[in-house]
Amino acid sequence: MELLRKSVQAQIDKDRIGSPVFLRGVLNIANKESSLLHPTTEFVSLANAWIPSSPQKVYSTGDVDGTQVTTMIQYANGQISVLSVNRVDTETAIDIMLVGNRGVIYHETPIGRHSLSGTPPEFSGEGELSEVISRSLASGQPVIVEVKHAEQ
Repeated sequence: MELLRKSVQAQIDKDRIGSPVFLRGVLNIANKESSLLHPTTEFVSLANAWIPSSPQKVYSTGDVDGTQVTTMIQYANGQISVLSVNRVDTETAIDIMLVGNRGVIYHETPIGRHSLSGTPPEFSGEGELSEVISRSLASGQPVIVEVKHAEQ
């Protein structure tokens, strides 16, 4: 995931798409054993790295021990991320569409349904908003993200 984050960030830094305003992402996980919470939080970290605003509200639905979790993040300046993490029987893959105010970045790994190239995303162990996502899943309601201010 770090390689993908850096690659997309390089395009954002080159001002290829302008300022990111919307991210749609699908992460398919080929893992029947573990919870989907950690991959979801890592996917959220990826989204938060690209969106130039802080998360304001999070709404998650699904079941971390089931087959799917979808998380919608509303950011302070109006941007939106919609992320879906799915448990699959095939291989781990990611598909993103990052829309900026002047262009779009598309990325799919592996590339195409029958491609032999492309590297599946690898997880680093870092994630964000785990508690907020868990609260939203448990309540079935959006959760406001509390902003922590630095002490002065």
